[in-house]
Amino acid sequence: MKEGQSSRTAEAAAALRANHFQNAANPVFADPFAFELTSKGWKTLLRMPLTVKVMNSSVFNRTFGLLTGQVVGRSRYAEDQLNAAIGRGVTQYVLVGAGLDSFTLRQAQQFPELKIYELDHPDTQASKQNKLRQFGDFPANVEFVPIDFEKQSIADALARSSFRQEQAAFFSWLGTTHYLEPQTTLHTLASIAQVAAQGSEVVLDYSIDYHELKGVERLGVLFVSQFTRCLKEPLKGQFRPKTLHQAMIQMGYEIIEDLSGNGLSERYFQARPDHIRHTVATHMLHLRLIRP
Repeated sequence: MKEGQSSRTAEAAAALRANHFQNAANPVFADPFAFELTSKGWKTLLRMPLTVKVMNSSVFNRTFGLLTGQVVGRSRYAEDQLNAAIGRGVTQYVLVGAGLDSFTLRQAQQFPELKIYELDHPDTQASKQNKLRQFGDFPANVEFVPIDFEKQSIADALARSSFRQEQAAFFSWLGTTHYLEPQTTLHTLASIAQVAAQGSEVVLDYSIDYHELKGVERLGVLFVSQFTRCLKEPLKGQFRPKTLHQAMIQMGYEIIEDLSGNGLSERYFQARPDHIRHTVATHMLHLRLIRP
């Protein structure tokens, strides 16, 4: 992303969530605020009948619709795991690279005892806060923490906030690792392990190595790569699951679940009339810190 503007891929993801909420029967993930959070350009497209027809056609959903499945699938998965963690007594929620996620609007008041920390690039954060203000004052349990992931660590950023390192937290990191160098992703996860208490959990999505893909999925990755390059936010990060798991274990994490694209489709997209499914090019990884 360029200095002085919000993330274009965050705006695109919000647009996909908005379209899914507005036009899908039984949405996998319901985000009633996504439309207002996305850009003017995307709002214009989402108001055009032809665009809506194409984006919700069965042909589109079987091909480029993989993007929709990826965006709504990762949000649903992360919040399912968050709700389970809250049930176990977790009272801190850290959105790493919060983007235009609308949890603050959708759920903050429902969980008044949950302290929510939104970490993101200052420009994306400033743009988002301007959009959030149209819905009223920020909930008292939300704190915005600016960070440049390429230059700063999460540990340092959270040290400047009210985050309580002695208490377990739930970290959600969605739609970001794909645009970071792999080493930056590993450094960020190591930083979380440094600042988080034992028992803290992390959910993130990651791209698997391009060479492990075949057929239409490999073509789909090429399309997404060109799409994000046009948005000036090229894809950079890919991992082989086994190698990533080994790195996580060395940092003190246990692997609770590594859910493949097919696994996500089976869990959330079974027998849908709109034929949306999740791409096999990305996985959801659920970690628990067992060694502080």
